[in-house]
Order: sequence, then C-alpha cells, then structure tokens
Amino acid sequence: MTHPAFSPSTVDAAELDARTVGRAPLLKRLADRIVSSAQDGSRPHTLLVAPRGAGKTHTLQVAIHRALKQRKAAKATLLLALPEDALAIGSYPDLLVELLRTQGPDTHERAKELRGDALELEREILDLAAGRMVLVAIENADRIFDAIGEAGQGSFRAWVETSTAVLVFATAPALFPAVSSRTHPWYGSFIIEELPDLADADIAELLKQHARDHELASYVQTSEGLAHIDAVAQLVGWSPRVWQIIADTADRAALEGVTPAADAVLEQLTPHYQQLLWQLPAGEQRLIVELARADGARTVTDLAAAVGISNQSASAALGRLTTGGWVHPGKADSGDRRATWYDLSDPLLRNYLHYRERRQR
Repeated sequence: MTHPAFSPSTVDAAELDARTVGRAPLLKRLADRIVSSAQDGSRPHTLLVAPRGAGKTHTLQVAIHRALKQRKAAKATLLLALPEDALAIGSYPDLLVELLRTQGPDTHERAKELRGDALELEREILDLAAGRMVLVAIENADRIFDAIGEAGQGSFRAWVETSTAVLVFATAPALFPAVSSRTHPWYGSFIIEELPDLADADIAELLKQHARDHELASYVQTSEGLAHIDAVAQLVGWSPRVWQIIADTADRAALEGVTPAADAVLEQLTPHYQQLLWQLPAGEQRLIVELARADGARTVTDLAAAVGISNQSASAALGRLTTGGWVHPGKADSGDRRATWYDLSDPLLRNYLHYRERRQR
C-alpha cells in the first residue's frame, strides 16, 4: 500500500525523474540493462526488493523512463506495465489480459474474448510486439505470482523462455517463495536488486526541493541541519516516502527538535499501519507487537513464551507472517546456529508501535 502523501503511480514519469534524488548507480544499472536487452537480445529479468515505502515504484518507473528516452531502445521495446494496484487477476490468462489492457480499449476487448486461451493471449502480445522486446513491468510481484498460482507461474515462465522476446522487471517488499524456493518455476530466474537507503545528503536535497517550509529548505543545507536529519532518520529511517511526509508537514523547529519531526511521520502513517494490522488475525498481531517491543530479532521459543502459545503454533504463525512480508527469518552469527530468529521486515513498524504505546500511556 502506498501512503496517500505521495503515490508515484499517479505522477508522470518525467516528473518523477525530476523529483529523483540519490540511487544514481542503481538507476543507471537498471536503465542500461533495459537498453542493452532491447539491442542484444539478452533477458536479465530483475526483481527490485525493498520494504513498503522505500521507493520501488518510483525507481522502476524512472529506470524505464530513462531507458526508453533513448530512441533506439524505445523503437525496439513494447512496454506492458501492470499498475501497482492491479486487481481482477486470479489466473495466468487474467494476468495476460490485464497486461493487454494497457494497450488501449480495442486491444483489451480482443483480449477479453480470448481470456480462456492463454496461448492465444501470448500470441496476441507477440503480434503486437512485431519483433520488438516485450518489457513486462510488474508491481507487487509477490501478490501477482501468488494470485496466478504455481501452475500459472510455470506457464508464465515457459512462455518467457520459449518466446525469447520477454524481459520481466518486477518489484516486491521481500523475497517470496515463488522466486526463492527451489521447487518453484521462477527460482534463480531474477537478478535481485535491493534498494539502498537514501544518504543524509540525498534527504537534504529532497527537503531543499520539496519542503513547504522555506526555513526548513534552507536549514537542511547547513551542517547543523544535516546532523538533525541524521538524528530523525535514526528514528524513522531513510525511505523517500517518510521524508516526503516530513517535507509536507514539518517546519525547521520540528526538525531541530527531532522528536516532533519523527512523531509527525508516525502520526501520518497511523491509518496505514492500522489498516494493515487489522487485516491480521489476533494471534499474529500479538507476535508483531512482541517483536516490536524488542530491540531486534527473537527466537520462536522466546516469542511463543511471550504470547503464551506453543512453539508449533508460533512457528506456523511466523511462517505465515514471513510469506506476507511482515517478518524475515535468519540465523545467529554465533552461538546456536540451529535456532531461527525472526525480526520485522519494515523497520518503521517498530517505531510506529512504540509511538502508539507512548500515546496510550
């Protein structure tokens, strides 16, 4: 879910590019990869992985925009970009129909007539491409792959392999079984790119460009302003969405006070996190809250004891939370390497839950 303060999918790609700060090496690498693929026939499928709000949609759209600004690449590419809020996908043919929807109403009508025949839909796309590379951009690939099922994933993979025309660029909040499990068709098929955090200097540039408070825009260009940016970032992180909220809501005094700026973000994100948490069963909510109360990762045994359930129940619930992108498992660097430790995937969620508990005291 994208926070309403800023939704990249509603902004023109050229404007997004103008707003872009930081991540220059990643953007160049992605754009160059698309351009090279359009020219030499290589198909380096790529998955951008980062927590919600880290800027995956923005990064993907800007990379595609920069690549297709080059005339040769644009002439050699058919772009099929699935929106980040795409609905009505419950099978592989549905995915193909929704991709064809992006090519206008006439093409969409033909596609709907072919909905029952995946092979004909694949042929329709390749006919539209007319020898060009088909660049398929999929937001929230974890949800889309889950929706089409393992059989649909296999059909999609087979088409991509046999046609040799299709390049897939996708995003997800975390790695998911369809791409990370050896038993699934897309295992090992993607280059995994993790989005780096913005640097303090990048955040200063973002605030300079977009802060509504003119004093704040000037203040962040000073060494003292940079120091306060870092202090706030220690509380709320370095994601672009967070700092866009600060640009929209904070003034110089809030940044200087550190906590007011952080609290402004967490207050703005309250409806976002409330809605997400309310979708979880009560038992899984309790595990999330217990994880947030710790400074870092905890074991299954520790979490089970804290919420008063069996290890087996805790392990099953944590597995579901892992699949949903809420938590990620890991092993300790030292000590008992057999134990699995879990931590929150979204670092800001811990700070939000701390903020909520402070308000309730």
